[in-house]
Amino acid sequence: MPLYFVRHGESLANEQNYFAGAQNSPLTPLGRRQAQQAARYVCQRALRFDEVHVSTLERAQATAAIILEGAQGNPQVRSSAALVERDFGIFAGKNKTLIKKSIGHRLYDACFHDADGAPPDGEHWMDMYARCKHYYDTVLAPLDRQGKQVLVVAHKYIVEVFALIASGLPPAEYIDFRLPNSRPLSWDELKQMTARSSSRMNYLGEQTEIHLLQWMLLAAISGFALSCLGVSLPHVVTTTAIVALLAANAFFLSLRIEPGALRLTQGQENIALSVISVARALCAMFLLTHFQNEWIHVIGLLLIVPPALSVPTFSLARGGDYFFAARYTLVLSILLPVLLLVLYVDHREVLGNAHALERFFVVLLLALALPCLLAQRWRRARPIAAGKLATNWGWVGSLTMVPMALLVSLRADGAALADALLHGGWPAWAALLLPFTLLMACRVGSALYLHAHQAMTGKRISAAIASDIHLLQTSPNIFLWLSLLLPGTFAHAPTLVAGTLLGFFAFALLDEAWVVRRFRAQIAPAMRKLARRSTSANGVTTTATVGQDEAVLDSR
Repeated sequence: MPLYFVRHGESLANEQNYFAGAQNSPLTPLGRRQAQQAARYVCQRALRFDEVHVSTLERAQATAAIILEGAQGNPQVRSSAALVERDFGIFAGKNKTLIKKSIGHRLYDACFHDADGAPPDGEHWMDMYARCKHYYDTVLAPLDRQGKQVLVVAHKYIVEVFALIASGLPPAEYIDFRLPNSRPLSWDELKQMTARSSSRMNYLGEQTEIHLLQWMLLAAISGFALSCLGVSLPHVVTTTAIVALLAANAFFLSLRIEPGALRLTQGQENIALSVISVARALCAMFLLTHFQNEWIHVIGLLLIVPPALSVPTFSLARGGDYFFAARYTLVLSILLPVLLLVLYVDHREVLGNAHALERFFVVLLLALALPCLLAQRWRRARPIAAGKLATNWGWVGSLTMVPMALLVSLRADGAALADALLHGGWPAWAALLLPFTLLMACRVGSALYLHAHQAMTGKRISAAIASDIHLLQTSPNIFLWLSLLLPGTFAHAPTLVAGTLLGFFAFALLDEAWVVRRFRAQIAPAMRKLARRSTSANGVTTTATVGQDEAVLDSR
């Protein structure tokens, strides 16, 4: 069948993880490269289109224009509002992961993927299906019968509905087909796409997005529990596994990054972050060089290690500026190790021996530098495949943090930890809580400084950037931190090590819960309105179901 369909190239909304829907969102540099790759695909297969049907939205128009630049012939271009993306109502312009965390998987799936559902104040799924089916029956099918070769450039939900029509599946069979950006698909390939899609994998991806931090905390607790029971793995096995998992996490992180967005920019947010980071580094250096206490040594190292590679992921999940978070995660991952190296030259007692510093830089090279370079090379060479992997499978990179938490906790000296908790008295328990208290102090200090900075300069820092600045101060790379610890630290200060690991995961979870709670308060009125409307339309049975969901929404 001479019908081809293309979802637009990556848009700013795709890149920043929010719903655009019927709103305009421009193509990103990757999106333009994806469209260029689609154009090469069309040329290589010598496809000659008689007509090109395009959504009226900017991202689809730009994609079509790039594809047509190298196309053969002079096809007629027809723009149609019938091909515009679904209207997502109150969720348009909102962060996808925040929505999932706020309303839960079941309500999210009902709003977006259920044939009988709709986002609050948005387009009902069956209304979208009806306009696509009408367009196919009255426009595309007649052209096909005439032997015309047609290219349709539209959007994710629109092309997925056409895939459903191509497969002859009823609307009730629809699942998220994970349609990649800018990949040209024939009518037969649309059928194959529906056959390959897996609702189980979609479900696992959604659950990972929603519950990642809870799983990480549970994994860390499980690791300590197993260690206390005497379970252990060879050190070389855990180290190799942790580095491999870190590398996978860094690969997926870098796959989303556009190098041009990493250039340092001018702005109050950069000044504010610089002041906070310098103050933190000076505090760490003072603690490391003026005190011989093991507790203070551990805390000083915690303050001087770079931010965790998970910071951009956390930023993406809570409506932050992904590129700001990624930019300064990478910048601080370069500058702080250099500072640590300079500190070691003048104060060798800080690390005890050179092996700790060697481990630190080996981990940086294998688990950060090489995976990032590989991901960027692939992103440049195969933009469509890279975009698909980053968007549809990015949760795999996030999921690596769960076994990492388990393995790192399992390395603890379980016997020493259990003995300290049972017989160490209040100092042992104080050490367990000290790292969490430190992270809380960093969070409060960061918030107070940003408030003072804005008051003094009279220039506002956006909430998204402020959230990322807080993340960068409260999310140390605990895996790099562990590589710097003296060998005896696990035995001499077991509760301090355990408290640092558990404190990191617990603080991240509580901080995210605060962000989600604020977002949920914003959307709660519309969700209650949706619940009442569903109850009125469907009667008593739906009342129970929606009522339960509304209760969950209020209580989370």
